[in-house]
Amino acid sequence: MIYPSDAVAALDSFETDTLDTVDHRMIGTRLRPPASVAVIEKSIAVGEAAGMPHQLAQALAFSAANQQQLRHALRFPKIQRFGAEEFTYIEFDVLTWRIIPSPDNIRFEGDHARGAIDMPRFGAVDDGRPVLTFHMDSIEAIIDAMGPRIEDMVENNPHVPSIQERGIETAGWLSFLELSAGDVGPVIGLESTDGFGRTVAAHKGLGITFKDAVWNLQPGGRRAGSWHHDLAECARREDVSEVQARKVRCSIMPNAKVIIGYTGGRRFDRARRRFVAHLHMAPPMSFTTATTLNAKANAAVDRLFDRGLLPVPTGMTAHEVREVLEGSNRSTDLLADEVAVLACGALNPQPNTRRARTVNDAIADLTGTRPKLEDRTQLAAEVALRGFPNDKRLTALRAALERGWRWVPLRGVGLTRREPLDLLAEAIRELVQAGTNTGPATAELVTLASYHMVSGRIPLLTRSEFGRGNNTEPQQILQRLARSDSGLRQLCQVVMDCRAGRDPQQLPEGDEPANVCFVGTRSLDSDRLRELAGASEDGISHESPEDRFAAAIERFRNKLDELHTIATEVAAITDHTGVALADSRGFDHPVVKATFNEIADQVSEWRSVHRRLARMRADADFVDAIE
Repeated sequence: MIYPSDAVAALDSFETDTLDTVDHRMIGTRLRPPASVAVIEKSIAVGEAAGMPHQLAQALAFSAANQQQLRHALRFPKIQRFGAEEFTYIEFDVLTWRIIPSPDNIRFEGDHARGAIDMPRFGAVDDGRPVLTFHMDSIEAIIDAMGPRIEDMVENNPHVPSIQERGIETAGWLSFLELSAGDVGPVIGLESTDGFGRTVAAHKGLGITFKDAVWNLQPGGRRAGSWHHDLAECARREDVSEVQARKVRCSIMPNAKVIIGYTGGRRFDRARRRFVAHLHMAPPMSFTTATTLNAKANAAVDRLFDRGLLPVPTGMTAHEVREVLEGSNRSTDLLADEVAVLACGALNPQPNTRRARTVNDAIADLTGTRPKLEDRTQLAAEVALRGFPNDKRLTALRAALERGWRWVPLRGVGLTRREPLDLLAEAIRELVQAGTNTGPATAELVTLASYHMVSGRIPLLTRSEFGRGNNTEPQQILQRLARSDSGLRQLCQVVMDCRAGRDPQQLPEGDEPANVCFVGTRSLDSDRLRELAGASEDGISHESPEDRFAAAIERFRNKLDELHTIATEVAAITDHTGVALADSRGFDHPVVKATFNEIADQVSEWRSVHRRLARMRADADFVDAIE
């Protein structure tokens, strides 16, 4: 990069200047007058020689504040690696009015996930170029969607005044973008990959709008040429107004890093999003909790998808699961509580498993720090509660849910999408047969209920304050309810009530859960739920025929195991020569043989019934799928 000697001195002064307001001429030394057509064509040719398509080389040439600096950068590109992905980039001074404030910025992650932002995600071109795509139905739709985002940045980012007084002091990353609206476009420019705040602040200082940057100040236009010429004139004059001086200070992003090449396994839009999250979170930056958690969750979901480790319920694909968990698919037929189970299963796996290690690796790539066990629970709770606005209530809900989901049996829970009553029947069988070991149906039923007990109109699970007082922790409540049949029935009733839009009812003693309003019963609140959990006794309190059947089957299996052990002992007894007495003497008893034959006939009949029912369920599922 070559500058006149006085310009170099001015730049050195600029870099060490400690005054509140920087002299605009120090920054103005980097702003050259508009280049001639011949000079622009020369820069485009160098870009094409570096392997860039004509349109991208042209966009670079018109974005450069110094054509000589751009050509030098194109001859000596640099590489930034992130995992197995490789980004080729160049550094040069970029005119800030050529930078488009990103319509898919990392600060929008929480709003994207909740559907509070009416804009799509970036796409990417299919030919391998590092070019993002973005399309909406009209120019007005894009402007209306971007307006609140830009205004929020101007009002709440403390660096905006600093940039207007001192210029952009830290370079940002930029990417190529093809932006189109309705039948208009595409416009090819550079988007503020990780420099959204700096770009918005610079545009505020320049006095231009989002529409100006994208459409009104297009290269080659009379307005754009006049704009550039006037700024270059002001950059060298001392007698300018404060407004003119501020415009000069905001006209350059010095040494911006522009991505011109990419290689990796992901599409460029996803790689760019992951890379930007890494840039902002290692070391951690002061983003909102929702933005930080959603960026981590999206990175974890992407990594699980790439490694084929996403839990995929029957009837869904891994691609569909990824879209649901990252919040980009809102037309899914999954219920909100089922999405919660899916999130808990994917992002809250059992420790020391491939899935847990994959989630940990994805988060560590972004933050530089390996997450704690509860960090994964927080991610799962955030994804489950994306239907709620990002306010103070969300913080309390997230805290309660993630505390409940720390219970070990819920880690890695699977989603089967069975009806609550079917899950209850299976959960009671698990309770009878497994005792203190929580089975998969129990875990799914508890997870479904926990979502409603946190997100309902009357929160039933609330987190205690530092463990003090009698405010029992959510994890303890869920654990206690899951270890008795009465508790499981109450959990099932909560799910059925909330799915029907009712406040959860206390299930009358001795009644089975039903999708009705019980006469004379009381609604549940957090205090009553704790009383029920405290009074819940482990095991079965009142047995249904199904309960007795499950218990009898368990006793039958235990007796079979005991009989097999005894038979093995009989076969192991040998004489003094080592020959098994059962082989030399044998054994015959007509009653024993008849009893065994009778048992074998019964077991065979039971198996036939079980297979017949399984076929009937499969046929019913197939008919439902067709319908």
